[in-house]
Amino acid sequence: MTYEHWSVITATIQSCDWENPPSQAPSVLFVGHFMVVFSYVVGGNNYSGKFYSSHEWVKGSDLMILYNPQSPAESSVCDDDESQSETALRWIFGLLEWLDVP
Repeated sequence: MTYEHWSVITATIQSCDWENPPSQAPSVLFVGHFMVVFSYVVGGNNYSGKFYSSHEWVKGSDLMILYNPQSPAESSVCDDDESQSETALRWIFGLLEWLDVP
């Protein structure tokens, strides 16, 4: 998918809930995630979306998203707050804590 002609807008976090991994997960290393629900307004119409995150978001806080001006219900999160290296470190520390490594 190309976002070349999409626009940036501010969205508001409506909820952020932890979801455990499915009980039939293929590995004990599979961890859960946060399901983040957000809303935004384009042309006086309300839209919402959701995404998975490895970190918790505060309800009521703002984030930047991309949306398709031709179809405003289509959106994508611009998650600059979560770099790949930060994600990797959080995962490693979570694993060490789960394994009870001092």
